[in-house]
Amino acid sequence: MFRPIRVLHVDDRPEYGEVVTAYLAEHDEPFTVVTEADPVAALQTLADEEFDCLLADYEMPKMDGLELLAAVQRRHPDLPVILLTAQGNESVASEAIAAGVTDYIPKADLTDSPAVLAKRVTNAVERQAYSRQFETLVETLPGVVYRTRETSEWDTDFIGGNCESLIGYPADAIVAGEVTWGSDIIHPDDRAYVRDAVDSQLETGDTFELTYRILTADGDEKWVNEHGQRVAIEDGEGIFEGFITDVTALKESERQLARYSDTLEGLQRTTRRLLEATTPESAADIVIDGLESAFDFDTAGIWLATDDQLEPVAQTERGQTLIDEPPIYSPAKESLSWTAFEEGTTRRIDSMADHSDRANAETPISSELIVPLGEYALLNIGSTEPAAFSDADAERVQLWADTVTEAFGRIDQLQRLKAREDELTRQRDRLDQFASVVSHDIRNPINVASGRLKLAAEECDSEQLEIIDRALTRMEELIDDALVLARQGQTVGETEAVALADLVAQCWGTVATADATIDCRSDAIIRADRSRLADVFENLFRNSVEHGDSDVSITVGTTESGFYIADDGPGIPADDRERIFETGYSTETDGTGFGLAIVREIVEAHGWEIGVVDSEGGGARFEITGVDFVDR
Repeated sequence: MFRPIRVLHVDDRPEYGEVVTAYLAEHDEPFTVVTEADPVAALQTLADEEFDCLLADYEMPKMDGLELLAAVQRRHPDLPVILLTAQGNESVASEAIAAGVTDYIPKADLTDSPAVLAKRVTNAVERQAYSRQFETLVETLPGVVYRTRETSEWDTDFIGGNCESLIGYPADAIVAGEVTWGSDIIHPDDRAYVRDAVDSQLETGDTFELTYRILTADGDEKWVNEHGQRVAIEDGEGIFEGFITDVTALKESERQLARYSDTLEGLQRTTRRLLEATTPESAADIVIDGLESAFDFDTAGIWLATDDQLEPVAQTERGQTLIDEPPIYSPAKESLSWTAFEEGTTRRIDSMADHSDRANAETPISSELIVPLGEYALLNIGSTEPAAFSDADAERVQLWADTVTEAFGRIDQLQRLKAREDELTRQRDRLDQFASVVSHDIRNPINVASGRLKLAAEECDSEQLEIIDRALTRMEELIDDALVLARQGQTVGETEAVALADLVAQCWGTVATADATIDCRSDAIIRADRSRLADVFENLFRNSVEHGDSDVSITVGTTESGFYIADDGPGIPADDRERIFETGYSTETDGTGFGLAIVREIVEAHGWEIGVVDSEGGGARFEITGVDFVDR
């Protein structure tokens, strides 16, 4: 389309309009989205403005999605309507299909694959435009008019119109009997059908209509539609007049639409199955199974990208009879498939014999579609016939490829997350082991030393004992902070709505603040683990007091994406702003270096981020972003 696709989105939750707009914005096709929360108001908007597609939620007050569909069909019968349903509403989906909805999409599918929405909307709009083109084509088809007698050969008395352009024979040859419609023009396989169909229809009236194939003077096959009517009977013979039009393009378009519809249905089924796949190998098997059901070809296979090469992982049953051992593609050996994958460009090969860089010079495949699936895999579809794939075939396969690529991307992300979870589990186990050692094996000797120190203090008076006491106290502090970092830093419990002002006041009362002052400039409520967030505030307050003057001023406030804690102390040099969060880093001789490390671990465990900038007062300002605010 040469202009943005205009979409009217109807949902009683206006905030979902922003979600839909965001989903559509991820697609290359430009969209303009208008959102209405009231279905009745949406009908008025449709009357006032032109739209290419209607997206409607099913569960709405006043009028549900099916009722809105019925109203739209009465007033705007050509407008594509896509219904958005909740998970588990298969019965609603069935009812919607029966009611004539263009398409339906479970909302859960959009959460996993947002780009699906733009593709389905675009497909619905393009199909509608295609249908309008068919109607225009039918209205403007050139035709042939005729007058004939009901004889064994249906002798023609007159033929006019675009006869020669339709069948390749001049009208005079048909009238003269040099060429007969029944014996020479109607396709041999359809002649009996045409005669029986005409006789059958004439038994109940004087008209008939049928569609069949003809052969032109050049031997080309065409489809025609014929309307005939008995207008008189002369000498016992029926006189017929009729009109014949070329519907070859229409029949081909109908077949394309049928194939396209089958493609979409097969893709929908495959997409649902792909949502359950957790490995690239299982996804490849699902895709190949779906392709074999939706397309007619000789072979298809998927190669996964691993270690700078493409390894075959799935192949159709028909393909296994042609290619027993699919090759491995890599940059080490020139091949059409590796080049297409490396360039990320789909290639349609009409004649493999014309390409010296094919992987197998003896391949039984004559033509091929080579379709990269992003950075994850490669899809090859082949035929033993040359030039077996049309532009429409390539488009249908590309539609599959786009969706399959998204599925592979989702699986790749899941595997990365799983690897990260496994690594975090290993880290947690190591930290648990570390905490156990610190808590028991190290703390016990310290306790013994502390006890012996008290006994020694009773027996002698030495300034060295005080130094030892301070050292043991220091070790206790280090152990306590280390345990907090090891056992709690990377975890958060159940989150709840937390009022910042209340928590700031609570934490300020637990910190030794000397003459420092606090100013909370926010009444925001955020979602967090209250106990863990308290550790963040207490550590940051303590950090400001310990590194600033005794009368340091501290401010707490909110930003668009989170909150901040700022002071008017000496600040933090730019070169040190990353290091301050490292475990063990401290500028104070008696500091443990764990406080800010704990802060960062708790912040990141919430899914937030923390950074340091200069405050307005010249001190340090810690900014926490990515926070979820709770509406009052």
